[in-house]
Amino acid sequence: MDRWPLVGREPHLDSFRQDLAADRVHCWLIFGAPGVGKTRLAEEFLDLAAAGERRTARAVASRAAAQMPLGAIAHILPSGVDIADPVRGFRAVAQVLSGRPRPTVVLVDDLHLLDNSSAVLLGQLLDSRVVSLIGTARTGEQTSDAIHALLQRSDHVRRIDLGDMARHQLEELLQRVLEGPVGRRTHHALFTASGGNPLLLRELVLGALESGALALNDGVWDVSETRLPFTPTLMDLIAARISASPSAARPLLESLAFCGELSRTDAAAIADRTVLDDLERSGIVRVSAHRRRVTVTLAHSLYGGVIAARTPALRRYDIALRQAERLEAHGLKRREDALRVASWRLDATGTADCVLLLRAAKFAMNSNDNERVIALLSAIQADQHTTESLVLLGRALMHAGQLERAESVLAEAEAGARDDHEKTITAGTRCTNLFWSTPDSDRALTVCVTAQSALSDPVLANQFRFLEGGILTVGGTPARGLSMLDDLGEAPPQEGLDAWLIALNAKALGLVFVGSVEEARSLAEHARSVHETIGEGGLLPHPALQAAPLALSLMEKGMIDQARDVSLGACDVLQAAPAPVARQFLAFYSARAEWLAGRPLSARRWYAEAAAVARTHRLSRGMRSYLSGLMACAALVGDTDTAASLVPDVEANAPSGFLAGEEALGTAWLHVARGELGQARDLLRTAAADARGTGHLISEVLLLTDIGRLGDPQGVRERLNELSRRCDGALTHARARLVTALADDDPASLMDSSAELEHMGTPILAAEAAAAAAGAWKRRGDSRAATAATTRAARLAGRCEGARTPLLATIAGACAPLTGREQEIALLAAAGNTSKGISEHLTLSVRTVDNHLQRIYLKLGIRSRAELPRALNLDTGSKDLPR
Repeated sequence: MDRWPLVGREPHLDSFRQDLAADRVHCWLIFGAPGVGKTRLAEEFLDLAAAGERRTARAVASRAAAQMPLGAIAHILPSGVDIADPVRGFRAVAQVLSGRPRPTVVLVDDLHLLDNSSAVLLGQLLDSRVVSLIGTARTGEQTSDAIHALLQRSDHVRRIDLGDMARHQLEELLQRVLEGPVGRRTHHALFTASGGNPLLLRELVLGALESGALALNDGVWDVSETRLPFTPTLMDLIAARISASPSAARPLLESLAFCGELSRTDAAAIADRTVLDDLERSGIVRVSAHRRRVTVTLAHSLYGGVIAARTPALRRYDIALRQAERLEAHGLKRREDALRVASWRLDATGTADCVLLLRAAKFAMNSNDNERVIALLSAIQADQHTTESLVLLGRALMHAGQLERAESVLAEAEAGARDDHEKTITAGTRCTNLFWSTPDSDRALTVCVTAQSALSDPVLANQFRFLEGGILTVGGTPARGLSMLDDLGEAPPQEGLDAWLIALNAKALGLVFVGSVEEARSLAEHARSVHETIGEGGLLPHPALQAAPLALSLMEKGMIDQARDVSLGACDVLQAAPAPVARQFLAFYSARAEWLAGRPLSARRWYAEAAAVARTHRLSRGMRSYLSGLMACAALVGDTDTAASLVPDVEANAPSGFLAGEEALGTAWLHVARGELGQARDLLRTAAADARGTGHLISEVLLLTDIGRLGDPQGVRERLNELSRRCDGALTHARARLVTALADDDPASLMDSSAELEHMGTPILAAEAAAAAAGAWKRRGDSRAATAATTRAARLAGRCEGARTPLLATIAGACAPLTGREQEIALLAAAGNTSKGISEHLTLSVRTVDNHLQRIYLKLGIRSRAELPRALNLDTGSKDLPR
């Protein structure tokens, strides 16, 4: 890991190669903030110059070297040259270097620190064309007139301004460095901490690897949910950056490290305006305007940790108390003031007024800051807790994944509930927590039923009937659950809002389970809109979770790409939110969308993320589904050892009842990978029967389709066609048509099915349909049609991340690839060029071009050049040659 790949800088490398080859640029100046990779890019430039047989040299400018004329570059000057007389010395250096065939390429790091004599000499050598210069300089640093003059050399100078990496570039870099898939939350954590700065990222990754905070979890790199550790190098880098500020700034920096944010007025009370201006100009603090309020924060989240680590404990306490008193003097006018004062007082003294703590916890809950809520409410003495504070603590514990402790707190709250309002909020929260604590729903249902009988208000009692229906729907019996949700209103109630939101989410999911996809989509969109309007607050579930039924309905509508986008968008919203229940659930839906598309590597990453969240927070309900998905993905790419190693883990987790039958996919596809197709089909038949028995019709469709794909379409076609009449999801209809075409061995219908499935976003089924069509046409003796179908199947299979299935195995090696010359001619012809135009362009005879075209048509299974763009998967564009 000493030299990381240059991700996102490739265009600069390409440009340098071209500039060097064309000899059109003599000076490359790379500017950027510390840590963005200026030196790293300059070194790559120097390596490219050396590879091009250029003589190279390197110098590093520094403040110490600048004290001596030519101190930075003296070691690269020709020996024997007397530089005591600058004029003669410069001429002598130029004369010696001019004897070389091409200019020497010189790299000068930290060019802004170069002394004037060295800068003048380099400028003259550049003008004499005896050297080419690669220089790095820090953005914003003051430079000498001589350095400034280097930038004025018109077209012969290329300036490159480097910034931090974008999120997608950081993601690519991590996957290349760690040589494996990286979890979405890990990307988010490292991008947030580093800000995309390559040097900070490198140190964060090295520190996390060394401490074990970054480790492989079910084959995916996952970072723990604790604070990322600092390496000594990272501490030194940040400390050096901060220590450059004046000593008068220290009190302000320490206050910002502990308080996070200060108003400009409070900041001015600690340090004068000149100090604040200097800190902002140097990039250590950031001054932001929020309407009429101006605030000051540290410019980078890592700065606070370093400053805090180097501040004595007693001084930290003094800072916290002083700032709490200052804010209290203003009267806690803003909503967040209570949270800030309570947190500071806890940090300083370990206690605070219980009314203040509860007020602060409510605000923290509105921001989904569950860890802060737990810290605040845990500081309240046992005899000072109220039902409200206990419920709030229980909710935060549940959101944070501490389900056992949450049950203890909520049981205490329920026992002390005095009226219908308190009974409603305690029982509702406790019921939800119990549901996620275990795959067994009985305890949650017991609390739900007990609450119904204990409430005197029939409206509130009815909310618990809806909650019971939601639990039954998601917990394994959707038909029964949905019958209890028939009269669930679509307008938010005044009381029992949590129960209503949960029931609405469950109803939308249940409608998809039983095949009412259009109704489910409409309800899911409504639920998401209502929940987003209401806001987050302490509501259960997190609003992002409303994307789950919407994504599932889109999958079954045959809009798999859109479903994935919805799931990924919701996952991104949750990366910074401590909401593990929602995170693991939406990761599962992202994985399922990728699985349906036939992208096992992408699906594996998401199944692993769901499993990692579930393990960390002991969320056992969905674990069997996540591990089964991991098994299936490993098996689909032929990694039978990994798939087999997961069997004990899968069997150790109880079925959840959610999407019944689909938990068998892992074992079934392991049988397929081992060539045990009969055993796979038998297992899938049992799973399909389970799905049918519980009313999970879309799961039954998926499982029956797999049986058809694995060699027994005749055995499942009748039931699939029946399900197609009962379910309104377009994907169910397409699957039924695919299995029917497989059973009939009808190549034309199979090709129609392939086109339909590709449009729906499932290239794996589309590829299998085309592969089956190729086999059918071969049996009919139509070799040209068989070749076209094989070519299509191979193209679609190429989008499936190495997936291996029995149908795809039939096309392995069956496609004769185009030679380089054939590919060139095919592309030119596809662009609309005539044989004569191609012959003139390639200096071939027209007859030779036509012969090549006939071989191309045969290999691609087409009959004319008009079919070339489609066969090559190209869009027709402008013509390259005259026609």
